[in-house]
Amino acid sequence: MAEFEYLGVDKTGKRVTGKSDAPSEGDVRIYLRSQGIRPIRLKKIGAISQDIGKLLSGSGRKISTDTLVALTRQLHALITSGIPLVQGLEFLADQASTSNLKTIVTVIKEKVSQGSYLWEALGLYPKIFPKFYIALVKVGESSGALDLMFKRLSRYLENSNRLKKIVTSAMIYPVIVSAVGVGVIVLMLVFIIPKFEDLLKSNNQELPGPTQFVLNVSHFVANNFVFIIVGIGFVSYLFRLYLKTREGKYVVDKAVFSAPLFGQLIQKASIARFTRTLQIMLTSGINLIDAIDICKATMDNAVLEEAVGTVRRNIESGKTLGTVLGKLNVFPKMAVQMITVGEASGNLDKMLEKIADFYEEEVEITIGGLTKLIEPLILLFLGGAVGALLIAMYLPVFKLAGAAGGG
Repeated sequence: MAEFEYLGVDKTGKRVTGKSDAPSEGDVRIYLRSQGIRPIRLKKIGAISQDIGKLLSGSGRKISTDTLVALTRQLHALITSGIPLVQGLEFLADQASTSNLKTIVTVIKEKVSQGSYLWEALGLYPKIFPKFYIALVKVGESSGALDLMFKRLSRYLENSNRLKKIVTSAMIYPVIVSAVGVGVIVLMLVFIIPKFEDLLKSNNQELPGPTQFVLNVSHFVANNFVFIIVGIGFVSYLFRLYLKTREGKYVVDKAVFSAPLFGQLIQKASIARFTRTLQIMLTSGINLIDAIDICKATMDNAVLEEAVGTVRRNIESGKTLGTVLGKLNVFPKMAVQMITVGEASGNLDKMLEKIADFYEEEVEITIGGLTKLIEPLILLFLGGAVGALLIAMYLPVFKLAGAAGGG
């Protein structure tokens, strides 16, 4: 989706300027006319100018997951109430909370009013409406059960968003506390410990090994503080670039899966997302091959994405889902067994739902336990580090006091 600058004239004859995100110039013109603006000039913003503009304005993001959930709920409510789709979309555009959302809904409304299917209009924004979202809307339109599909989408997005927030908050908390702790230690090394050094040197005594080590570290950090910050920033930049490559993402995701504390948590959350998505696809009447393709597109973990790709190839060759998953190390044995039973009994969708419910609950329980475990461990580590610094600096004082007492 590109960004355009426009110059137009409103109904009063006043010139108006602005910017709009849309798939094409024609969609921008549709949006402007719906707002009573006659476009005079349209200009597509270049990639560099667009990135700089978004950086300065802070508007680089599209709509958030919370906004997508709210929009899906509203669409479900409007369709359930019997309001015509075009009229409902027009109402949603008028009530949009942001100009970006208003543009998106307006373009979708105009496309639908011109004869396009809703799923085709949603497909103009693939970064906003995921592949599984568009697939379900397409099934709903073709089967006449669009209200049911939006109901399922609302529940799915709500559960997925809630689980994502739980996992994210569990991972952010220790990072923030650790960052604050490291900041405190750096401040001590740069500002507090040098004052101790002046006091200790005034006594002209030989410093203990731990004290001298702390002083050497303090000198290094203080003298190279700028280089350390620049180095950390440069390494972080290179890491982000590496993470954007397919190989880099796979290596990092595999390392995350193997992490001692958060590895199982991430794995369980990913399995829950996969089984929930697959369950909704199958329940909605989408065949297994297409459903797995859609699931692969929704995976945000390279290890699981590769595993799902392997599953698809093997199922095409005639193997069952349970058999294929059993040969992969990504899926837990319990999940594989339940899927095998579901296939044998013809209730695969119901079994997938039970697996998703189980692992979502497991994630919440695991996070509750990790939070209680990690908090004291972090505090113990940081407290120990600060205490060790203080003890190292007070060792000469203790030594001097002992010598004076012995004398």
